[in-house]
Amino acid sequence: MAKRKIPYTKRATTYDEQIANLRRHGVVISDEAKAKECLADMGYYRLGFYLHPFEITYPCVTSGRSHNVHPGTRIEDAVALYYFDLDLRNILNRYLSRIEVAIRNIFIYELSNKYIDNPTWFVDPNVVTADFISDFPTAAYNSIKKNEVIKRHHHKYIGQYAPAWKTMEYMTLGNIEILYDSLILDKDKKLVSNRFGEPATATFKSYLSAVREVRNACAHGKALFDLNLSFGIRSGKAGAFQGIHRHTFREALIVVNYLLSRISVNRITDMWNEIYDAARELYVKAPSVRSLIEQKTGIRLPSEDI
Repeated sequence: MAKRKIPYTKRATTYDEQIANLRRHGVVISDEAKAKECLADMGYYRLGFYLHPFEITYPCVTSGRSHNVHPGTRIEDAVALYYFDLDLRNILNRYLSRIEVAIRNIFIYELSNKYIDNPTWFVDPNVVTADFISDFPTAAYNSIKKNEVIKRHHHKYIGQYAPAWKTMEYMTLGNIEILYDSLILDKDKKLVSNRFGEPATATFKSYLSAVREVRNACAHGKALFDLNLSFGIRSGKAGAFQGIHRHTFREALIVVNYLLSRISVNRITDMWNEIYDAARELYVKAPSVRSLIEQKTGIRLPSEDI
């Protein structure tokens, strides 16, 4: 039986009321002016995502959640965690872009050269599923064909679609993931996955899903350190993932590390140096969150920092 819904009765609150609410839940606020500045910057609702780990009932998000925090929890702790998460999103977004471009280019190169006489192989019923072909116009191409490059192509050439090397350049990572899953032949999928050292195509598909979800979280400002993936990551060359850990940001970061390592060793070093710098800054401002970050993200500073 569906749960009975109830009317929503909460109303908007002022900064003074928000500070009173935080104090009622045990948050230590010693500088009200600074607290109001933080609330104006990030918002009371968003701050709640970063106070959540400090709550006594964490990680509960159901009716049993009390919102009361552990004694001594300062608003500065949650704010520092927020800015660390922001830094982490900005850092990862750059390297995820590098991974996305590499995946797209390998996809285009391998399949376009295999089906060299068919530049629009991505809508060929011998290559991809009928469902993908029927959905492609509304799911992707209606938006893609608004791009000036694609417009110029159609102005000059006949045909319903631009070739793969043009069309796929403007497909989202989600589109690419669906196309990969829609390839009929497993050996076609392997042309892509083997370039990243992962022979199991279902596992590689789970890597694509993880990268997409983390990329979307970065782009849309979701709390990254506490992210739960919709789809579990399969065990493979990136690592052995089991149980609930198949759905965590910690394991997604392992996948990001693995894929980036197949592209550029130098970029791996750069990424981790930036992440470590952000973590060091966090621990100076809020040392109490160190164990949380290590547990939730797997980020551990080099031994010389310990």
